[in-house]
Amino acid sequence: MRSIGPRRLVRLVVTLLAAYTAGTVPAAGGDFYIGAAASANRLNVLYEKVVDNSNPQNTSLNQGLRVSDEASAAKLGYSYGFLAGYKVPLSISGIYVALEAEMLRHGGIAAGRLAGTGTSETRNQLGEVWAEDWTFQHDRTFGLTGRLGVGLPLIGTWFGPSVYGLVGMRRLSADFNSTYTGCFEATPCTEPDQFGSGSDTFSESFSGLSIGGGIEQKIGAFSLRGEVRFTDYSEGGRVIPFDDVFVSVPLDLTPDSVSVGAILVWYF
Repeated sequence: MRSIGPRRLVRLVVTLLAAYTAGTVPAAGGDFYIGAAASANRLNVLYEKVVDNSNPQNTSLNQGLRVSDEASAAKLGYSYGFLAGYKVPLSISGIYVALEAEMLRHGGIAAGRLAGTGTSETRNQLGEVWAEDWTFQHDRTFGLTGRLGVGLPLIGTWFGPSVYGLVGMRRLSADFNSTYTGCFEATPCTEPDQFGSGSDTFSESFSGLSIGGGIEQKIGAFSLRGEVRFTDYSEGGRVIPFDDVFVSVPLDLTPDSVSVGAILVWYF
């Protein structure tokens, strides 16, 4: 089955919106709003590492080979932040659209261990993927989200929740850290004092597509939302060069998250 890309998904939402609102009676006016959000979330991270020995000057035991390994980690964390947007009614029947921008801070660090891959028993010789401990900390997120909803009046036409679906884009900033021990010499290391330790630390940004839905109850100028959201981020990473031993190490990180949260909104 073919996956639906971000552009196709946006076109689908617009098409459904046009079809759903065709023939309805337009309603005048819209509302600006600001709000505060808090949520619990589950962060999942896939870490992929390759040790590239294809340089002709490489003299390791794995000369000419690309050795790879991967590991995943998950962490329950929390998020909090602020949002601002504009809500427009599309018909007197309660259909509306809204567009909002948000900024979130995150807590929680996903930690994992890469087992290592290689031809030696200990997997810590030059040219192998060494065992390492690593962490991924999501720091902050900026996003733009569109919502399409409809009111469900319970008492007359003035009291009742609305339900909505959402689609949006998010930009995640995160920090990665790893530590490892291995042999940095072409000649295999056999004694403990021949091995060296190292670490990689860098910040990375990821773009992601969010989909989800929620329910909102408005009372006067305020409302309370309950929302569920899934965000799938693009792959990010970099290449770590070890020029003195003619080895390069591409690292790739692919995060995603699921969040359940509450949002307090003030319309004005």
